[in-house]
Amino acid sequence: MRVNVTYSVDLGEVKQLIQEILLKIEDDVEEVSGNFLATQDNVNSDNEKEAVEAIEKCRKNLSSIDHSLYDCWNILNGYQQTLLQMKQANSMEEAIPEKNVGEHVEGG
Repeated sequence: MRVNVTYSVDLGEVKQLIQEILLKIEDDVEEVSGNFLATQDNVNSDNEKEAVEAIEKCRKNLSSIDHSLYDCWNILNGYQQTLLQMKQANSMEEAIPEKNVGEHVEGG
């Protein structure tokens, strides 16, 4: 069973978090590759039971890969939106003229 967990990290830690997830995905891809080769070998050797088991392992790993990639996609979307909001906020601050403190303007 999969469950979504939400937690916050510093903005500067987002890329490291993504890298950690990608390393896990890379391990899963390698496992899929190994199980795929095992499936082929088992089919060629008439070991259907082992082939079925290897296919099931491939499917589980592919599902895990898909979920992890979706997590990366969501994290990067949020990261990208945050950077855009920060950029827009900085642009707005630059566009607002600063008030000179202590100056009086008299009307006539």
